[in-house]
Amino acid sequence: MAHPRVKIRRLFELIEPIATVSFSEEVDRAFCDVGMRDFWDGYFAGRAAPLGLAPAEVVHAAFYNFAEGEVARHIRGA
Repeated sequence: MAHPRVKIRRLFELIEPIATVSFSEEVDRAFCDVGMRDFWDGYFAGRAAPLGLAPAEVVHAAFYNFAEGEVARHIRGA
């Protein structure tokens, strides 16, 4: 059986390129094309999309490490 670190590293190698795409200029431009004002609007909208139509308080709970009110400021238009 492979050591867990080997499996963890392999999972990272498979998943990291997907995460990296979300920080590309193409994605940022596409979010702006649909009405997002800046990077952070698109960031929160894209990351919170799996939550569906959730109020800012729910999205803030999911992104607990951001300052109070920061999520609500950016998620408003999403």
